[in-house]
Amino acid sequence: MALVALPPVIPITCPAPAREISSGARCGFVRVQLDRTGGTPGTVRVYFEHYPPRDRSQPAESTVLSIEGGPGYPTAADRDSRAAMWVPLAQRRALLLVDLRGTGRSDALSCPALAKSTLNYIERAGRCAEELGPRRDFYGTGDAVEDLEDVLLALRAGAVDLYGDSYGTYAAQAFALRHPERLRSLTLDAAYPLPGTDPAYADLIAAFRRGLRLTCQRRPGCPAGERREDAVALLAETARKLDAKPISGVGLDGDGNLQVLRIDQDGLAQIAGASYYSYVVWRDLLAAAVAYDMGDETPLLRLGAEHIYGDVGEADPPSFSDPLYLAVTCHDYPQLWDPETPIPLRAEEAAARLGGYPVGTFTPFTAEAWTSLEYEGPLACLKWPSPTAGQPPEPANAKYPKVPTLVLNGDLDTITSSSGAKVVADKFPRSWFVEVSNSIHVTALGDRDDCASVIYTRFVRELRPGDTSCAAKVPEIRVVPYFASTVDQVDAGQPESGNDATGAHRKIAVAAAHTVADVVSRWWVNYDGDSRGLHGGEWSYEGDGDVVFTLDRVVLVPGIAVSGEVTWFSDGAVTADLDVKAPRGERAVLDLTWTSGSLSRAKLRGWVAGERLEASMLAP
Repeated sequence: MALVALPPVIPITCPAPAREISSGARCGFVRVQLDRTGGTPGTVRVYFEHYPPRDRSQPAESTVLSIEGGPGYPTAADRDSRAAMWVPLAQRRALLLVDLRGTGRSDALSCPALAKSTLNYIERAGRCAEELGPRRDFYGTGDAVEDLEDVLLALRAGAVDLYGDSYGTYAAQAFALRHPERLRSLTLDAAYPLPGTDPAYADLIAAFRRGLRLTCQRRPGCPAGERREDAVALLAETARKLDAKPISGVGLDGDGNLQVLRIDQDGLAQIAGASYYSYVVWRDLLAAAVAYDMGDETPLLRLGAEHIYGDVGEADPPSFSDPLYLAVTCHDYPQLWDPETPIPLRAEEAAARLGGYPVGTFTPFTAEAWTSLEYEGPLACLKWPSPTAGQPPEPANAKYPKVPTLVLNGDLDTITSSSGAKVVADKFPRSWFVEVSNSIHVTALGDRDDCASVIYTRFVRELRPGDTSCAAKVPEIRVVPYFASTVDQVDAGQPESGNDATGAHRKIAVAAAHTVADVVSRWWVNYDGDSRGLHGGEWSYEGDGDVVFTLDRVVLVPGIAVSGEVTWFSDGAVTADLDVKAPRGERAVLDLTWTSGSLSRAKLRGWVAGERLEASMLAP
């Protein structure tokens, strides 16, 4: 029997964060052929980080191989959250992180056309393809997952428990089709099928409509419920108005910076498209639409500043590679034109195909608005040449293996829809599909609900997910009921035993509670650690698990300035000690508490204008 030559490992000293995870961490490169057929010369150095099991007295039971999403993001850059998910399995299992070719330290793909700006993205993408030349065809998923097998061979790894999230699920499926013998288990978190989703993202707008209705149905006081029967109809009306008369103004982005922007129907569609990663969109969008209808553009301008793409600016390929994103999506995914269609004729063919979708497919938007985003949108590959080489994501005549497979998906995920995730689960003969309620994109990684991550850990240990009932119990999104322009428009809450505060004074406390909730929700879109209130004031935060916010005269409801300290616990509970000033000179000293439970109540205690306050409200 001939011996198979193993790929050589080029060892390096692990970066400090990797060494902090494990003193036994092993890092390095495995050099692979760019083109395994030999037709196009070149090699790629594929970077890995290997963490041995905690118990090293006996061989590892398996290796947990984790694949990052994107495409374009490196896996190793997300080592902390992946290591945290591995820890419950670490006693007898190793962890392996590999930057897929063209990402991170695996020779991150770059090109001059996208180095300084992403404006005119479609044109720049076409120039980038010319700059990369024929080698662009060898950065697709099929070639990338063969690198994973080379790394596993080089490290003499055995059975693999493979976890992929987002695009990582796509790559994981491709690996499973090529190397089923490697797999002990397969977990696909936020999955979509090979070779890809609908080229116009029609399945994703359907997921958004479903999400609007679900969030509204599950939350009393949803603005759409007060105005009309259907939340989708409310947003469709807003889209039509913005189409006829766009708004221009200044909005606060997530870090409190003022952004000048214009919001038309295309912009509203971009905000909706961001719902897959932003709880803020689900919380605010309907109330912002109602406020806009009543003449207050401020909440909608803030959402736009937080979520509408501008120029992404100077590229940092090791952190995220736009050329790699394009090389994968333009090579692997279905497009709105035939691969044989010449580039000059593609726009006409794409428009014709969009016109062929049934009426209502893209509601609450037009097809043109939904597909208008240039940056990484449905038309991003318009000027990228069709592939002529490289391995496809799904080999010919491939059979989906009977490996134990867990498919997880959030029911509010609008970039890898539950409908597509179910298709993936149905392809694997031995699979379980778990839909996690009130959850967005990727459910187990960075899980704050202690649900999907627990199911994942049990699945890897037992090869069955076991009790998945927690997936139906994740609390609802606390949809904002209104953006009040005065304190008089605020609900007065429910007086409790011992309360002496008048309805007008209880409104001050309720306004303060909404202000606290607004600040806490902005944690999801803040990257600097501090920001500003919608109508003034400043806030900052510290911490990761339990997060402590400091508020300095933060104004959500005009006239109500809120200062104090707020703690957002890792289990979702909130406590706040506040000093509040109201427009008529009243002062309130408040103690607020609420939990993360479904339809939980907030307790409001303290003093308002010398009156004892004891009240409650639906937790904001």
